[in-house]
Amino acid sequence: MPNIQVQMDRERPMQFWWRGRWHQISRIEDFWLDAGEWWQGEGEKAFYRVIAGGAVYELYYDRKDNVWGMYRVYD
Repeated sequence: MPNIQVQMDRERPMQFWWRGRWHQISRIEDFWLDAGEWWQGEGEKAFYRVIAGGAVYELYYDRKDNVWGMYRVYD
């Protein structure tokens, strides 16, 4: 899962940098928290399913490591 850059507006992702360009988020479809494999030291992740440029992306924020990642792309 590659790390990405995300620009936030308060607590909402507004756009993300992926594959050499910024993708403006037009809508957040879903949000959920995942405890991860805590028994292996993973931290909690906040997932966002977003619409950007006609495609659906699942982004996550790893609260333990303080990094954003791309989980899945539906295009």
